[in-house]
Amino acid sequence: MIRIEQIISSYKAYVPDADIVPLQKAYILAGRLLGGDGPVAIQEHLEVARVLIELKLDLESVVAGMLYSTIKNNRANYGELASQIGEPTAKLVDSLDHFQPAGLGVESRDALALSMRAMVDAAAKDPRVIFVILAIRLVRLRSWSGLTNKKVKNFAAETLELFAPLAERLGLNHQKIELEDLSFAILYPEEFASISRFLVSKQLDHQSALERTQRIIEKILQAHGINARFYHRIKHCFSIYTKAQKYQVSYEDVHDLLGLRVIVDETELAYHALGLVHGRFTPVQGRFKDYIAFPKANGYQSIHTAVVNDEGQGFEIQIRTAEMHHIAEIGVAAHWSYKLAGTNRAAEKKRSMPWLDELSKSLTITSDPKESLEIFTRELYSDLVYAFSPKGRIHRLPLGATVLDFAYAVHTQLGHHCRGAKIDGQVVPIHHRIKHGDQVMILTEDSEHPTPAWLGYANTNRALSSIRSELRKTENQEALKLGKDIFSEQMVRIGLKGEDYLSSVEFGKFLKYKKYKSDEAFLIDLGFGNCSVNELKVFLIGQADSKSWTFSKKIMQTFGRKAEGVVILGLEDQQFKLAKCCNPLKGDDILGVMIQGEGVSIHQTDCKNLRGIDPKRLVDASWDFGKEERTQVRLLLHFDQDIKTHFQIMKILVSAKVRILECHHRLVENKSTEEINIEVASLDQFAKILKRLNGLNQVTARRLFEPETPAQS
Repeated sequence: MIRIEQIISSYKAYVPDADIVPLQKAYILAGRLLGGDGPVAIQEHLEVARVLIELKLDLESVVAGMLYSTIKNNRANYGELASQIGEPTAKLVDSLDHFQPAGLGVESRDALALSMRAMVDAAAKDPRVIFVILAIRLVRLRSWSGLTNKKVKNFAAETLELFAPLAERLGLNHQKIELEDLSFAILYPEEFASISRFLVSKQLDHQSALERTQRIIEKILQAHGINARFYHRIKHCFSIYTKAQKYQVSYEDVHDLLGLRVIVDETELAYHALGLVHGRFTPVQGRFKDYIAFPKANGYQSIHTAVVNDEGQGFEIQIRTAEMHHIAEIGVAAHWSYKLAGTNRAAEKKRSMPWLDELSKSLTITSDPKESLEIFTRELYSDLVYAFSPKGRIHRLPLGATVLDFAYAVHTQLGHHCRGAKIDGQVVPIHHRIKHGDQVMILTEDSEHPTPAWLGYANTNRALSSIRSELRKTENQEALKLGKDIFSEQMVRIGLKGEDYLSSVEFGKFLKYKKYKSDEAFLIDLGFGNCSVNELKVFLIGQADSKSWTFSKKIMQTFGRKAEGVVILGLEDQQFKLAKCCNPLKGDDILGVMIQGEGVSIHQTDCKNLRGIDPKRLVDASWDFGKEERTQVRLLLHFDQDIKTHFQIMKILVSAKVRILECHHRLVENKSTEEINIEVASLDQFAKILKRLNGLNQVTARRLFEPETPAQS
């Protein structure tokens, strides 16, 4: 059980002259606001504060950790907190209010994406938000150890996918390890138990091997006047599991299961030590990484190498200075410690976490939740490559970045018109991958513009977001043109000019009701198939009592015509309706069913809902081909995601002069599925439309029948 005295003592251990009054106030406030939930809730908040103290964070962060849920759960408001703990700390607590913890009420990937986006927006203003969020997650996983319900498993899965990589991105390696192992134990308890047993059974062997190797390296370094400190490392359970799965080997055969960290005084000595280690042990080819010359995005610096000792056992050796080791232990939190004066916050954020601002900018370009989550995860899993402009400016790009990524990193317009690059005197295409040390001169052409294929060549968030934004502009222009054509065609049928109606009072009220910012926004939606002119009809029917709606009356008269064109033998004046279950079209063989109180329901003769009907209720029916009749029919289409395919589909329907009543579009397994409700004149017309649609590349179209209550009911 944690006591406030322990929190104060731990904080004063690294801030001896600290003013402890804010901590005492926060504890009293937490007791008053959280006491109703029992001592467990207060303990959880104190535990969060202790995790933040382990990072040696400032007083505002620690107090925010003690009070993190007070605004979110409506126990206190911002004004009350600000008066008690000060406005800066209250702002930090309030920032947490806008972030919905994943796994706790987040039911979908879209909701998760919006939640992560809220976190990035808050962290872009104050990165300490992320440290508190990670601390909360760590404490909850500790307390949920051993639980296996769905909520806990979702929480653990999201931790492995997003939050453990986030901790690593921030350089919080010890938190990343604990988050991974706690989540791994919840999701894969048997595998976790198996690896834990293996580590316990081999503990003495592993310790002995590490000590022997340390003594050899220590002796060599001392002989050359290099003083060093050593730390032992044994891979954690989740890392062992993933490596064993990846390389299909036993736990014991994971190549870098054991490791030594060698801490020296100066950077030059780190390289000297590396040469001595390679001179004594056999280095493993392809396993050397120089993160001192090329730091990771989180600021991590160290030399990594893998060697084989005299007994044939593999080891990973990490060599770095004491300052580098400090950064490696607590990451960018080292830049947000109690030592940093408030006036330096903005400059420190820009220096220590430039990727956070870039990530925030990339997320503002897209409104698609799926795309937001993709941007976020790409940022988490990226490593860096360094390249140079012709003037010698360094550009840090994710590993695997292409010429196109480099161009967009320099300037958006340079990216939009990129046709390739010249690297070391050789011309390379836009998809050429950048390597460490490349000097890149971008080649442009005014006629070059982004195409959908470019999305397959780019890897950085900035490039992908810029390309998608430019493609959307082009798609919107095409959708606007198609929307205008559809709207004009519908207006012409009722003797109106589309341009006149767009400027009418009635249409303005419709736009306001549907929350469209402009007629252009409505027409773009119409072109994309996200709405139909039928929605205008439905709205105007609700306004029918208004005497001033002259345009509206003309529209409603046209749209509201009752179906005609069926002859029922002996019942010529009888009311009838076309059954939705089979949607008979003019030309289909039809039969009527008498329904008490409703009239006659017209079905196709082979409709399954006619089975078992009392023959006395059946009446002969036929089409009256002398009358113009338009019948509703539903289309089901499957096609690729290319917006141009959708435009081709809409153009076929518009050219056939059918009335589009509804259009519903969705993505299923990266394929577009669309249900369209249209009115056609005859079965023959519908057959011709189907033939044209199925003639399009990558399109399959068929008639869709919706189930209806059986005719006998």
